[in-house]
Amino acid sequence: MEKFPLSTSGLQDLISEMHALPDAQLGQQAESIGNDFSAWIIEHFILDESQINFLHAIDERFIARAATDCKYFLGNRLPISLVKEAQAQRAEPEEGEDRGKLLDLDKKTSSSFSAANGFASSEELIFTISYQNPV
Repeated sequence: MEKFPLSTSGLQDLISEMHALPDAQLGQQAESIGNDFSAWIIEHFILDESQINFLHAIDERFIARAATDCKYFLGNRLPISLVKEAQAQRAEPEEGEDRGKLLDLDKKTSSSFSAANGFASSEELIFTISYQNPV
């Protein structure tokens, strides 16, 4: 399978490709991301060594939540998006220096009802990558 850039458009292209899969194959992908989130990300995105190292350093509680949520959203063909702030170019950080990268995972649920349109509900999973210490 083709790897995608870790960007807003890269994730959208990957999700579009996943949503086009037959149900059985999509179910396999959903199980895979639920069972090993980090390995699935490495398998599907173009990452450099520092990104892989960062992925492996993420708290297991965040990984477990992301795995559970992604399994549900992917398996149900629901939208998953990425908001990635641009990071200013910097010299390489000193060893052990915190780059200030922040990861947020939000679920957005909306429901509405009207006599004309009945009940409508939508959900979206949103990953946000931002930087606490902009240059």
